[in-house]
Amino acid sequence: MKNRGKILAVFLLLSLLGSSFLSCRSAESGTPKDDATEHQEEDFPRTGKDDITVCIDAGHGFGDVGCGPAYIDAYEYEITIRVAKLLQDKLEQEGITVILTHDGSIFPSSKEITALADRYDIAYKPENMVDNNVFSAYERVIWENVLDRQTEGGLDIFVSLHVNSVENAPQVSGMSIDYCEDNPNRSFLRGFSNDLKKAYLNADLTDGFTIFEDTYEDSFIVTKYTEVPSVLIEMGYSTNTNDAQKLRSETWQNQFTSLLCERICYAFGK
Repeated sequence: MKNRGKILAVFLLLSLLGSSFLSCRSAESGTPKDDATEHQEEDFPRTGKDDITVCIDAGHGFGDVGCGPAYIDAYEYEITIRVAKLLQDKLEQEGITVILTHDGSIFPSSKEITALADRYDIAYKPENMVDNNVFSAYERVIWENVLDRQTEGGLDIFVSLHVNSVENAPQVSGMSIDYCEDNPNRSFLRGFSNDLKKAYLNADLTDGFTIFEDTYEDSFIVTKYTEVPSVLIEMGYSTNTNDAQKLRSETWQNQFTSLLCERICYAFGK
């Protein structure tokens, strides 16, 4: 995801001060907070439901390629759809139902999304629904809400996969996870995020992991216009040599998705 200049300035200042805060944010989000680990992991894991449905969103694609190749020799959308399908396969092997927001080839049109949103009485801003060969973040979150209504028992978790980037700071690396603090499932999301952070750090799959429990104003679009438990995961930085090497590695992608599948299963008592 692209990052704003002021966030980079903050990073450079903190670097000079010896800070370990090494995560940058998308232009879609505001000033991050990393206080989630200070809270107790209430209501986690969730158990008692036999049929689990996970919605996976492969970030970008179509008219929006996402992060450029930089050190990774691939566009963001190429990485995210590959990882999304790997995760889908692993979850389905565990008996979990998986829905992809798109398959990498086609995506629902704005007309299709709005027609179904109207049928299910889902609120949306018509001016943000535009057929322009871009499956925008706003269209995705409305589609997420449609899929939630179409799924018996609703979606249990929505996972949006992305690759991060930051200009002129190739030393910045690591994963991050973002969720909206106003989500009614905030306690679950906090527990899930902390569990995932611990798992990836223990498995040595990343040089760092930051949790953002963002306000409604600061949260990513796909996590804030919904009541579905939703997270956005930045898998690493395309602008960092080490992260890029991992992101394009089939071995790392398998390790990443296997661990994410494992922690989702744990979260729901599978």
